[in-house]
Amino acid sequence: MTKRVTVKDVAKEAGVSVATVSYIMNNRSDQKISEATRKKVLQIANLLNYTPSFAAKSLATGRNNIIGVSYRLNNNTPTRNLEITNFVNILIPRLNRLKYDVLFMPIKAVEDNIPYNRNIDGIITIDLSHDEFKELANNYFVPIINVDMIVNDGLFYQVYSDIPSLISQAMTSIGDDCYLILENYENEEFMNYITSTLPNDRVIIHSDASTKELKKLNGKKAIILGAYLALILKPYLEAENIIVISDNHTEHILPSNIRVIKNDVSKKANVAINILLNSIDRIFDVTHDHKIL
Repeated sequence: MTKRVTVKDVAKEAGVSVATVSYIMNNRSDQKISEATRKKVLQIANLLNYTPSFAAKSLATGRNNIIGVSYRLNNNTPTRNLEITNFVNILIPRLNRLKYDVLFMPIKAVEDNIPYNRNIDGIITIDLSHDEFKELANNYFVPIINVDMIVNDGLFYQVYSDIPSLISQAMTSIGDDCYLILENYENEEFMNYITSTLPNDRVIIHSDASTKELKKLNGKKAIILGAYLALILKPYLEAENIIVISDNHTEHILPSNIRVIKNDVSKKANVAINILLNSIDRIFDVTHDHKIL
């Protein structure tokens, strides 16, 4: 069996100390190392096919470079599931470019507890219920950024789309005699925040509505939250009577004759990541509530 190349092997070949190799491999900027030495060490490490072990890198940097992403997928809300997975897919490459790996931490309905992994630097949660968030927060002592959640806890940040403002924009165009149709959100406070924009009798939760109720929408005006949901509702509503609030990554799936108001989820992802990474570096934002429009 081929012997694993160690940091000592690289140091010996390069004629430098083990500490110097460690500083270079972990991209430490607080040490004065010449560019020539840096290049030489990296070249030798590459020739020897050396990569620092996970444990060694963690010890050297004090970090694991892993971000947890926690969310729940609900069988009753398939279009909401697609929105969540799309958002996760926006986060992954952006975190990877910043040299962070992503650990998926899905919460499943059949489980009574949340899966725990201590080797993470921070967590981004997406639309968890109040109880799910509390369990997570009580078991992880790392920065947690809550996306599409209202937790109102001064220890944690919340980053969410300003859906009521987008609904107001839509009502300016379509009129206030309209319905709001959406899927259920797991986070109770965020759901209340969204639905408070219209009277209860004008709010329709798709997963709770029967086909008979949906057919009654024929000829009515509606604001639909989400492009995927809009496609499902297409048989029940005329295009000229609807406006869709769609994230800027899925609006292209809608027919061209449907009016769209964009929900900027790219900005939301960037804000969540920036706040999280600053928190990991102990740079804390004084504002804990971030509405994204």
